[in-house]
Amino acid sequence: MAGVGLAAAASWVPCRRRGWAVVSFGFHRGLSALLARKPERAPWWLAACRQKTSVSFLSRPDLPNLAYKKLKGKSPGIIFIPGYISTMNGTKALAIEDFCKSLGHAYIRFDYSGIGNSDGNLKECTVGKWRKDVLSVIDELAEGPQILVGSSLGGWLMLHAAIARPQKVVALVGIATAVDGLVTQFNQLPVEYLFYEHVRLANQLWNCFLA
Repeated sequence: MAGVGLAAAASWVPCRRRGWAVVSFGFHRGLSALLARKPERAPWWLAACRQKTSVSFLSRPDLPNLAYKKLKGKSPGIIFIPGYISTMNGTKALAIEDFCKSLGHAYIRFDYSGIGNSDGNLKECTVGKWRKDVLSVIDELAEGPQILVGSSLGGWLMLHAAIARPQKVVALVGIATAVDGLVTQFNQLPVEYLFYEHVRLANQLWNCFLA
């Protein structure tokens, strides 16, 4: 159709699991305007493909393998630490990834052991084990200085990670940070509990960080 004098451009968006790609064509005259225009909402098929991209796994001796996705970029890198039972595919995790892409920064999002695509049994997980997950990501996956973004319970884990790895953590960003969640629950226990019951529960809370 060269005689028509209209050039067409194609844009491919792969989707691995579905085994197909989306193609969109547009006339050359309106192509620049199309690329410059920022849509208010991404097409449904783009979101579906994004969720189905491959997941990498961090292998750890004697510990569950952690599912993660890593975006290469400039330093400092950013690590998102999700909240309780949240996964790396949550809205905050994906929004921060888009933000990092726009600025060209490295970014890591992951699932705690026992949650999402990571190995492990949720019933056997503790705050201490999830703390080890965060430290594993910092030690094994992150390169150079890191900014930690902790959401809810992830805010508490973010603080513990910063204390444990001060040489790698350069900044902290908390989102509805639940830094005193367990302490608050402990202080709300009925006074009718016997003294040894208080001691037993206190030991359990402490063991969460030592497990």
